[in-house]
Amino acid sequence: MKIIFGICASFLLLTSLSARERDYASSHYKYIALYEQGKTAQHVRSAMGLDTFREMIREEWDLGYDITDIKYGNGKWIGLFSASKKNSYQTYVVGSRWSSIDHVLKDYWDQGYYMTKIEHGLADWIVVFEKNTGYTNQSYERRKTLDEFTNYVEKRWKEGYDLIDLEYGQGRWTGVFAEGTGYKGQAMVIRSRWSEMVPVIEQHWRKGYSVSDIEQTLGKWMVVFSKTKEVRAQGYETSPTVEKLKETLVKRQGNGYKLIDLAEGW
Repeated sequence: MKIIFGICASFLLLTSLSARERDYASSHYKYIALYEQGKTAQHVRSAMGLDTFREMIREEWDLGYDITDIKYGNGKWIGLFSASKKNSYQTYVVGSRWSSIDHVLKDYWDQGYYMTKIEHGLADWIVVFEKNTGYTNQSYERRKTLDEFTNYVEKRWKEGYDLIDLEYGQGRWTGVFAEGTGYKGQAMVIRSRWSEMVPVIEQHWRKGYSVSDIEQTLGKWMVVFSKTKEVRAQGYETSPTVEKLKETLVKRQGNGYKLIDLAEGW
């Protein structure tokens, strides 16, 4: 069953799980890095300006790396780059308004591309498209209020779609959905503080869910949980700076983990 859990302030005792740090001071700016057991060549790069960041993306593509995630926060564009797969085809679109993204969507879908990541920063949208994702259909929702958005997430779930990414920008919550993800069920949880989300994540791990997306929007932490065929060990780390994030990535890679999602906020 796919359920959205409402906003509340409950807090449960923490249990010890691997690949996780307990330092998650909720009053300070931080980056949240979600790790999963597995090995692949990865690194993180950042830039203050979008033009410079776009040059980085081109450099990484030339070196054989794909965009795994993009985040904007604390004045920086951050990219997580992972070694490209043999059948990898990536591109991206930048638009000052979502309407410019919507205008080209059908063309990309017709060519076999699907949206995999969306990010909004400094009044610009970046939308990453990929081929050979395994997806069979795609849609999105943009809603003004969080209640509206969560209602439409439920609606899409009932239609057979899974939520693969979400973002807040231009006064609306935007969710990207796909069919053919391989997920066996999803849940989304919303909390006001990261410290409140910690026990919720651990509860869902114990129930056999994996974390597939973490976002912070308008003071709300939002986590999407997904049921998968193969459950791999997961964990997360909090870092106050990009430099510390990079150090943590190297440490976790040495322990057999790969970075699969980035979030940022207070």
